[in-house]
Amino acid sequence: MTAMSSTRLIRSSFRSGRAAVWAGMAAIVALGWIYMVHMNVHMAAMHGMAAAGEGGHGGLVATFAMWVVMMVAMMLPSVVPTVSVFAMLAGRRSPRSAARTTAMFVAGYSLAWIGYCVPAAVAQWELARAALLTSMGASTSAAVSAAILVGAGLFQFSGLKNACMSRCRSPLAFLIQEWRDGAAGALVVGLRNGSNCVGCCWALMAVLFVVGTMNLLWMALFTLLVCAEKIVPARWRLDAVVGAGFIAWGAVAAVGAVL
Repeated sequence: MTAMSSTRLIRSSFRSGRAAVWAGMAAIVALGWIYMVHMNVHMAAMHGMAAAGEGGHGGLVATFAMWVVMMVAMMLPSVVPTVSVFAMLAGRRSPRSAARTTAMFVAGYSLAWIGYCVPAAVAQWELARAALLTSMGASTSAAVSAAILVGAGLFQFSGLKNACMSRCRSPLAFLIQEWRDGAAGALVVGLRNGSNCVGCCWALMAVLFVVGTMNLLWMALFTLLVCAEKIVPARWRLDAVVGAGFIAWGAVAAVGAVL
């Protein structure tokens, strides 16, 4: 086999592998949303137990599983631009293993959000046991809603939010700075990228406790919002607009709690 033929074969293999990665991501997101729709329509037993504070540790595990499906389905679309840049860089450095390392990067990113699901599930469990959530995972307390909304709004103006968002908005700069070769290296880089994303969006995801962790419309809106924050120019100050909106919303809820 000539060198040119070998190069073409490697490039063809890389393109096929990259297509498989994209297909896999699309399938995971689609299955996640289908599962959430199914849960929403049929009021899945695992969420019913969590909302009622029943089911022992099995109910807590089910709540955690629900959060994992929800976070992966909501957050994977937002990392598409970064995965595209990673796949390009991986293809230039090592076309033979680029598809595998790209898949490991996605896995690392997902692991960061799975880690976030642990405190989120525990929080839902405790709120449910205190009868502070409806069966759809929405707050029944105006005071709790106000605290979550104002806290999420203030976080939008924080230094941590700005620092994490700057890395998410500049995937090429982040990847060049954090690059590690090999599958294990890709997993670490993905985990770090996912950690930045969690740092940007953890408070936004907490607002699901106000609108309902089973509210499909709000989940879709928050998915679009996360994607928009990473794509739109920083000068638009979308984060500040969202923060001001949450604070105003929280103030209204606080007035309702007092009255």
